[in-house]
Amino acid sequence: MRLRIVTVGRPARDAQRLADPYLRRLDAAWPTEVLHVVEERLSARRSESEVLRKEAARIREKLPAGWNAVALDRTGRQMDSSALAEQMRAWEQGAVRGISFLIGGPVGLDPTLVEAAHLRLSFGPMTFAHDLAFVMLCEQLYRALTITRGWPYHR
Repeated sequence: MRLRIVTVGRPARDAQRLADPYLRRLDAAWPTEVLHVVEERLSARRSESEVLRKEAARIREKLPAGWNAVALDRTGRQMDSSALAEQMRAWEQGAVRGISFLIGGPVGLDPTLVEAAHLRLSFGPMTFAHDLAFVMLCEQLYRALTITRGWPYHR
């Protein structure tokens, strides 16, 4: 099973530095790539919905056909690490080719992307900066991997 993390905008250098060790470890069992799409800026001429639509179009270009999509959204399902690991195991055993994780920019993700996702995942009711969400996702995916493989990291 392959993983793809699609972010709106590039994470700051410090966030990338924090995520890199998890991404390298993940890659051994679940080959993982990180792709970025250009972040649209809000302005007097561009509404939030227009920004979201444009970003969504760019995100859709990065979504492989036949892969599951997971939208990070504060209104999504809250899971503990074991539940996420079980979901990942179910997808892996169900011969899912890949999973694309979607992280929105400052104004979030377009509702059509969120609604079409196989899973809406929330890290809690608070809103997190997308750089933090990126680091947290990388760590939780690695934790899920260690749980599915019985490695000691999660204990």
